[in-house]
Amino acid sequence: MRVLFRGAEIPGEGIRDVRCVGDHITCVANGLEPTPNERVIDANGGALVPGLIDHHMHLYATAAAKASLDCSPLALANSEALVVALREFPGTEWVRGYGFHHSLCPDLSRAWLDRYGPARPIRIQHQSGKLWVLNSLALNRLGVQTSDILPDGVERLSDGELSGRFYDLDAWLGARLDRQRPSLRSVSSELASFGVTAVTDASVTNDYADFDALLRATETREVTQRVQLMGNESLSCVQVPANSAVTIGPVKIYLREAELPAFDDLVEQICASHQNGRAIAAHCVTRVELIFLLSALQAAGTVAGDRIEHASIADDDALELIANLGVTVVTQPHFIAERGDRYLRDVDRDDLPFLYRGRGFLSHGIGLAGGSDGPYGSIDPWAAMRAAVSRRTHQGICMAASECLHPIEALSLYCGSLAEPDAGYRPLSVGMHADLCLLSQPWSSVLERLDSRDVRITLCRGEVVYDSQA
Repeated sequence: MRVLFRGAEIPGEGIRDVRCVGDHITCVANGLEPTPNERVIDANGGALVPGLIDHHMHLYATAAAKASLDCSPLALANSEALVVALREFPGTEWVRGYGFHHSLCPDLSRAWLDRYGPARPIRIQHQSGKLWVLNSLALNRLGVQTSDILPDGVERLSDGELSGRFYDLDAWLGARLDRQRPSLRSVSSELASFGVTAVTDASVTNDYADFDALLRATETREVTQRVQLMGNESLSCVQVPANSAVTIGPVKIYLREAELPAFDDLVEQICASHQNGRAIAAHCVTRVELIFLLSALQAAGTVAGDRIEHASIADDDALELIANLGVTVVTQPHFIAERGDRYLRDVDRDDLPFLYRGRGFLSHGIGLAGGSDGPYGSIDPWAAMRAAVSRRTHQGICMAASECLHPIEALSLYCGSLAEPDAGYRPLSVGMHADLCLLSQPWSSVLERLDSRDVRITLCRGEVVYDSQA
């Protein structure tokens, strides 16, 4: 496919024409004339920038959430609203909820769902992704009995009965559910409407079956974005086809403060990943998890591409260690907007200044990138950029104003590349992939607004996959 953008503003370069042939930019100049069979797009002075990248999300979980009940505090005001939403959920089979937080309904359990929910199997996921709550009909459907020998993470009450709460057992429950992979077409289309042309899937359980499914999804254009796949060590053996839209990323390490691995085991895992030619990406949301990881990285050594996912609470001492190790942090600034009011209530006051930092990382010379953590956060990167700039909660309270970023810094969090997420914004040039985002506004207005509604056209792998005017 051939595409010619005429009269686009290339930030820092001025008004230019940009020609794409196949999957690459072949010319950036003035006065380019159309060639036969070339689609011509009049940019009218709108900014043309590299396509955005979501550096941390979960594709299949996001697709599943789109067909599920939003149980987040932003969607539902209280437990009474949850009761109404459960009873009004369409259909007669499973009710799957996501985004739940205990502030909405502190008593959520098997008994609560049996009493207030509809007579349907129900499963509700906590917004952290670490907890599922099931009702009795769901337990029966899965063949789970109180008398069974069950894995750690299945909570029992004092009388031995099951509470319906399942901690860190997503894979175990998934195997019993015999879940079918949801279509990714809707998620891919929504991402394209935001100008997103590449994503890193950060799911810790990703294996060869996930790689194969995503490879087929990109080949059939069910997914138009490029995909980097994190996952377990088994992916180190995958032979990636030439020109594949799916690549293998770091080994994902999921740290949980309540059940940390032996220190020497973590060091050995990091070393083994490095020896297999893969960086590591470690989930860290508490102080303890972060310091534990940093100590292990000091012992094992680091390689280019090592990442810390979230680094939710990072004080200045931790920043010094991160900077010295040279690892990248992938953060979620939109959590301040989406969850900030609750953080102000629930998070230790001493930790609030260090929560989802922005300026602190950059001032210490730490490579920083952004990801949605979808479906656990909004997948609109422009909303995340605004949150990084304002750091305002849903109720308008500014959290740690000293951590605010400038608009270009916020946008840069979603640039870079899949392999180098912290590389930041780069102006268009010949030879770059034809992954582009044309905006309806000039660059100055784009930075002032940071609004996904300004996305006019998205080009993924040389093809127009979103056109707001179509």
